[in-house]
Amino acid sequence: MILRSVTQYVKDQNWFAVGLDFFIVVVGVFLGIQVANWNEEQAFNDRETELLYDLKKETQNSILLTNNKIDSYAQVTAAGKRSLNFISRNASCGSECWPVLVDFMHASQWQGVQVPRSVYDSMRRNGLPKDGAIVEAVEAYLAQNYAAVLATTTLPYYGDVIRQLLSVETQEFYWRNCFSLLDGVENYDVNCPKGVADDIALKAVEDILQNTEIKPHLTQWISMTTVVPIALINQNDRAEQAIAAIDAELERR
Repeated sequence: MILRSVTQYVKDQNWFAVGLDFFIVVVGVFLGIQVANWNEEQAFNDRETELLYDLKKETQNSILLTNNKIDSYAQVTAAGKRSLNFISRNASCGSECWPVLVDFMHASQWQGVQVPRSVYDSMRRNGLPKDGAIVEAVEAYLAQNYAAVLATTTLPYYGDVIRQLLSVETQEFYWRNCFSLLDGVENYDVNCPKGVADDIALKAVEDILQNTEIKPHLTQWISMTTVVPIALINQNDRAEQAIAAIDAELERR
């Protein structure tokens, strides 16, 4: 239609009309491109908004997960300190040896502290988040986690030693009745029922006390379990700052 009009204008040498039609076409194309670009940018922004909500949820979940790890490591530390106190007393446990064995086992527990980060990594691969404050805050929180992960990468040698000294039957009862893992949360029950006869428990405790590796390696391990929760608390503080940065961007949108 426009081509026929332009052809007729040229025949009539109506250059003004030719120029006007050309201008209309150019403006139409330009506006079409601009609208397409705007729609694409809007869709990209909407997708980023969705991902920011996902990132916030991922960070919140990591805080909950880390709080559980903090609590678990606190339980390990408490059991380790009770075990070290028992060793230092150099006294027989008599007929109350089962709780002593449980503490020695509780003190051997280890957990990885890696937090989920799949949403953030996916966003970074696509150049998101665009807000530098969010990137800086999340990177600081993940750097804190990375340091904690490195500190807990090596499993405690104490755990190897103590589990080599206890019978398979004793450990089977412990895992069934004194330890629980539910929804990723570990819990160590100090009041679990007695798993072996008193004489067997006494003999196991005596074997532990005679092993010269137990005290130094337990001391080293408990020093680590004391430090890890402190690092994880600082990590959660950084995570809260990351959430605040995400909230600020979401509110701006």
